[in-house]
Amino acid sequence: MTLQCERTWAVKETIRLVVVLTVFCAVAALLLAWTDSATKARIEQERKAETIEALGRVLPPCDNDLLADARIVKDGGTEWTFYAGRKTGTFVGAAFQSEAAGYGGPIKLLVGLLPDGALNGVQILAADKETPGLGSKVSKPEFLRQFAGQSAADAGWAAVKRDGGQIQAITGATISSRAVARAVRMGLEVYTKHGPEIRGAN
Repeated sequence: MTLQCERTWAVKETIRLVVVLTVFCAVAALLLAWTDSATKARIEQERKAETIEALGRVLPPCDNDLLADARIVKDGGTEWTFYAGRKTGTFVGAAFQSEAAGYGGPIKLLVGLLPDGALNGVQILAADKETPGLGSKVSKPEFLRQFAGQSAADAGWAAVKRDGGQIQAITGATISSRAVARAVRMGLEVYTKHGPEIRGAN
């Protein structure tokens, strides 16, 4: 009888442990799923806030929802995101994201255009893999000011001077300078081809 009782107790204890472990695993899985969902939502909100802030630096004042009014344009197998800015329903400018390979990795930027096609500003979003003190200088206002006021109509100017363009490369960082100019030029060429679609009323 004692042996039978011990066996019964062992079976019950095993079942109890299995139930406890199952409940523990289920709760842990739910907590991980909830944490992952909450983290993703927060990261997405922060990313949207950063994008809106960057757009505000390259576009004139506008009162529409830039993210909701964003347009996806396909060109040459690549998707481009354009943000059309409006104020009281009137088109006041457009911005696009672009990137090109720099010395250490991709350089990502945001370019703002006025209704007449003139560049209103360029904002570097990411160039963290460029050489500190050299390629990283592409984020400096003195370099980016060269793009302001230039025209989207003929983007041939968007190249460093040694390549026949109008952009003075940063000394010792020609590759990084070329990447920025190339990223701007590619986006301008897409804008010129798809302008009516991008500027059209929402």
